[in-house]
Amino acid sequence: MNQCPVHVNYPSLEGAENPYPLYDWLRAEAPVYRIPGTTDFLVTRFEDVTAIAKDHETFSSVGSRSRYNPFNETGDGKETQSLLEADPPDHRAKRDFCGNAFKPRRLRARTGRITEICQDLIDDLKGRTRIDFVADFAERLPLLVLTDMMGFSREDLGWLDGWSRVDNGGLSFLPPEVQELQKASAHGATENLTRTILRLADNPGDDELSGMIARQVARDGALDIDYVRDNVVTVIRGGVITTAHLISMTMLKLLEQPGRLRAVREDFSRIPAALEETLRMESPVQWAPRIATRDTSIGGVTIPAGARVLLMFGAANRDGSEFSGSAEFAADRANVHAQVAFGVGPHFCLGAPLARLEGRIAFETFLARVGDIRLVPGQNLDHVPSTQFRGLNALHIDIEFEVDADV
Repeated sequence: MNQCPVHVNYPSLEGAENPYPLYDWLRAEAPVYRIPGTTDFLVTRFEDVTAIAKDHETFSSVGSRSRYNPFNETGDGKETQSLLEADPPDHRAKRDFCGNAFKPRRLRARTGRITEICQDLIDDLKGRTRIDFVADFAERLPLLVLTDMMGFSREDLGWLDGWSRVDNGGLSFLPPEVQELQKASAHGATENLTRTILRLADNPGDDELSGMIARQVARDGALDIDYVRDNVVTVIRGGVITTAHLISMTMLKLLEQPGRLRAVREDFSRIPAALEETLRMESPVQWAPRIATRDTSIGGVTIPAGARVLLMFGAANRDGSEFSGSAEFAADRANVHAQVAFGVGPHFCLGAPLARLEGRIAFETFLARVGDIRLVPGQNLDHVPSTQFRGLNALHIDIEFEVDADV
């Protein structure tokens, strides 16, 4: 076995900045790798990752996060009722409970509002020639869309944004001091969310959160605050920061090589493929956990019952046996939709259609309004401090508005 070229304890903050050399080594030399001193296994080949994700009987989501983490999504130690930690058929019921917002009809109705939010964000940039595309646009768009969709107010933006950045599945790999900071953030956000749920239970509006509350009460006869809250958290945390990472990473990929942005600007029908290729190359969620329910094996490696198995989506999406020239950005890649950045199997990302819609509208609107976009040279393109999520801390670009692009 060849020596590993990256000496880190992964997942870790140290290894997260550039995990790809490690992924390459793991796929080639140890595709099912046991982290020394633990019963945690990293699975990196596309074929193995997809097979495990579809086999919930052998590889369960129940307890896959909360069993290892010092607290759950809401910042306490209670067992979570989130659909993230459920297996079928319970998972199907919770997915249906959360899924109304992502039905095609609802998304079509939301298209105009998403476009309006993009236009407003771009209006705020008028008069500026240099922006941070992450903070000024990519992060604000999904946060504002979620706020409108779920019935939150603009005063809620701060705690919603902070909550979306809590590592959740990767908490056990974070330093203790970072865990404590995230726990405080989750506790504060939970208090705010609880107040919002109680308010909407008494005075429902025409929003998705009011609809979720009404469905739960109609089903169970009384408000189950924990059930609603745990699953609303999943929608919040899955629908903001990962979409922001997708939009900003796509802009970077389009600016990295001459001609990419021009090709997309000349033909907006290329935007979805560019988004898909970015999902493949820079998966916003790098991995997801499962728990082995019985002794089994993967690729000839014994996995004991109770072991945690990390499905390394970021590695699987760069598997050369599935994606030719996997280290290169190819927006015309024929099989790009085989990428697994949104997961695969029962836990395929509920919000994937909304993320794709937001990404498409974001680029259609931005490119129609902004005539010249250039990457600021010499900047440090480092990534968010997370063991599970991947996205840029900042993306500084120089922009120039079209003279007649006002709307």
